[in-house]
Amino acid sequence: MSNQVQLVRRAVASVIACSLLPGFTAAIHAQTVDPQSVLGDTTMPSPEDGSQRFPYGITGKTPPSLIKINFEGQKPYHKHRINLRLFQGCPQVEISEGGRLWATWFGSNVQAERAPFHNDQFSVISTSADDGRTWKEVFVFDPSELLGGGASDPMLWKDPRGNIRFIGLRNIDFKGRDEFASSAWEFTMLDPENEHTAWTAPRLLGNKNISVMKPLIFPDGTIMRSMDDFKLVGKPDKVRIRFLKEDTNGKPIFVSALPVDDDAVFAEQMPIIRKDGSLFTFYRAKKGQKFAESFDGGKTWKLGGYYPMQFSINTKCILKTLPSGRVLLVANDVQMKEKDGKRTFYYTDENGKERVLEKYKTARTRMTAYLSDDDGKTFPHKLLLCDDGQISYPSAALGKNGAIYIVYDQGRGTIGQHTIFLSKMTEEDILAGKLVNGVSFLNKIVSRPSDQGGGRREGDTI
Repeated sequence: MSNQVQLVRRAVASVIACSLLPGFTAAIHAQTVDPQSVLGDTTMPSPEDGSQRFPYGITGKTPPSLIKINFEGQKPYHKHRINLRLFQGCPQVEISEGGRLWATWFGSNVQAERAPFHNDQFSVISTSADDGRTWKEVFVFDPSELLGGGASDPMLWKDPRGNIRFIGLRNIDFKGRDEFASSAWEFTMLDPENEHTAWTAPRLLGNKNISVMKPLIFPDGTIMRSMDDFKLVGKPDKVRIRFLKEDTNGKPIFVSALPVDDDAVFAEQMPIIRKDGSLFTFYRAKKGQKFAESFDGGKTWKLGGYYPMQFSINTKCILKTLPSGRVLLVANDVQMKEKDGKRTFYYTDENGKERVLEKYKTARTRMTAYLSDDDGKTFPHKLLLCDDGQISYPSAALGKNGAIYIVYDQGRGTIGQHTIFLSKMTEEDILAGKLVNGVSFLNKIVSRPSDQGGGRREGDTI
């Protein structure tokens, strides 16, 4: 393709974005930096180094491990059993080439989430061989034995070769004396059709939160990981919302960043590649979702302001391009009005009428799957998945025969809830606004501790 044609396409894409997305403001942040300056020096010491031989000389580079649970012969009263759990949430889902489902989330036996070090938290890996009807917890990522470390924001994703990878985010309080107090570690499944698969040794990715959103895979097999420096939330003069581009062997190519935006909270950006080759992403903000675009493969980004349709107010949504070319958005279908300091949460029904939320007055309900026919400019098709309580943090995986699997959490520490749900659908279901495919389903339970004798009880303070 000639340079002239490329320039014309970029110009046309910019005009389209400006005209169809009101509120677009061009703000280029032309920053690519040395990955090591952001991720830290991820070079590992030699195997003989004391830091590599737990429990001696523990540092931020001492490798974590996965703990196998619920295997034949294991004592039934291990510390990670579900009937001790009283808090859990933030799930992810992936599916093997053979159709085995995998899910992960973090939880605790003693408390709700406690940032920044997440003490007493661990991440669970669960699997299903029968399309989500039954689940078994099979591994735990629990760094508590390493100086009281805690786990947060786990991730499952499928790489360009079809391998399923798990990312565990570890947090250890080194009293400010180790640049890897927070560190992301990636393990790869060796046999994803086996419930107790073997894993590769963990790879140190960096010292940022890099495990909330699945990486973007480019046609050439390179990937782009979304990053955020949660320690800098609320500091308007600090760059923190970044992207890491890696080659097919995992070597960093560049790190880029969004311009500073004080409206951004835990940004949780998840870009897609549009038909013209440009990148588009939403990111989480105080009054809804803002968007950004890149016309050079993610090296520089333009901020576009708040997206015209309000959804997922200060909470996570996800974007994914489907094989058909349509764009899937999974988000909370809730809008908000503010008057005299009072917030009113509502949604707009199929007739265009506003309906005030009465039972669950929160932005985190009405989890909904949307479809776009025009590269994310509009999302006219939608299917309500769940409005039973506080519902948040979706993740999606694509199976065979057009199946779309979506997980999300309900009431992370709420008595009788703290549930991980799974829904399965097709594009046809979302286009119809209801389930029309005989194998589709909504809200199957992946995990609910209160069904297993656990969960938060009356009088528990977490």
